[in-house]
Amino acid sequence: MPALRVQFEYPQDRAQRTAYVLGAALVASGVFHVFVWLLDGGSLAGAVSWRKPILFGLSAGVTVLSMAWVKGQLRCRSIDAFLLTGFAVALVVEVGLITLQQWRGTASHYNRSTPFDANVLLVLEVLVIFATCVIAWFTWRSFCALRGAADLVVAIRGGLVLLLLSCLIGMVIVAIGNRQQLLGLPVEQFGERGVLKFPHGIPMHAIQALPLLAWGLSRMGCDETLRRQVVGRVLVAIGLLTLFSLIQTFSGRARFEFWWPSWLVLLGALLALVAPSWGALRWVASRWTKAKPVRGW
Repeated sequence: MPALRVQFEYPQDRAQRTAYVLGAALVASGVFHVFVWLLDGGSLAGAVSWRKPILFGLSAGVTVLSMAWVKGQLRCRSIDAFLLTGFAVALVVEVGLITLQQWRGTASHYNRSTPFDANVLLVLEVLVIFATCVIAWFTWRSFCALRGAADLVVAIRGGLVLLLLSCLIGMVIVAIGNRQQLLGLPVEQFGERGVLKFPHGIPMHAIQALPLLAWGLSRMGCDETLRRQVVGRVLVAIGLLTLFSLIQTFSGRARFEFWWPSWLVLLGALLALVAPSWGALRWVASRWTKAKPVRGW
């Protein structure tokens, strides 16, 4: 009988462990700066505020944790490990520079007032481009080599596509902000009242929300068909909400300054959520009445 040969993938395992540690450190940094803000006080708005190390620490941290988990769902390639490690390190450096600028009392974005500030901004932009390329790589990989149940596949692929969309929107709004800075206009505003960062934030954390939704439905005992339908409809709803934010921003309107195109998109998002909500409620009712679990709707 031939001997069983077991191959251990140390680099890939090490990359995931490293990413988990760095992601947790980023989350801890965000939480730490919540306490700094509580002690120091001040507004959370503006270019110089404790909001930035808090928000970027928490957001980047959970993104690194999610990307490490996503890598574990893929059929391994050696390049995945190197890209994941580079991605985690890039976000640690990015958040570190943003935090440094806050502790220095100066803005981290759109700040070229000194050579040091200009170099910090340049490094931040390069790191964002690199991180976006890594997300694009893992998004492509998810459509080629992803393992798991149908609902989890939809959740991962949809979450990665929306995360990539968020990054691309972020690059566009940075370019618009740089142009408006040259023209002497507010860098975070488009038109009369459009908020440029609004469409950047909405799709960003679907990569956490959708898999968590799939996991929660699985823990409830929902069958795979129902889970896939619920996750798919929620994915559509997040996409429509992103479209809503783009319409509001690039028409020069504030977040909730509704007009007829935004009403139509919001109605579509609501309808996309009604069906899965109704299906989930029917399933819960079937459990309460000890009936056969509902398959779809």
